[in-house]
Amino acid sequence: MKRALTLCLLLFGMIAQANTTEPVEKKSTRHCHYKAEYYAIRAKYEDGKITLKQAQSRWQKAKEKLKKEEAK
Repeated sequence: MKRALTLCLLLFGMIAQANTTEPVEKKSTRHCHYKAEYYAIRAKYEDGKITLKQAQSRWQKAKEKLKKEEAK
């Protein structure tokens, strides 16, 4: 009886561990899109291709665009 109970507890524990993984959320991919856009704009700014005001404007436009895509 002890062996059967031990086996049941072991199997239950394995099943519980297997079901704890959560699916990947869109939040992590959304965060990556924000970072990618930010670093692209930052690289252009640091290279001197755009001014600070242009970089700020592009960042605001990029954020609005990403929010619209997120809402879809």
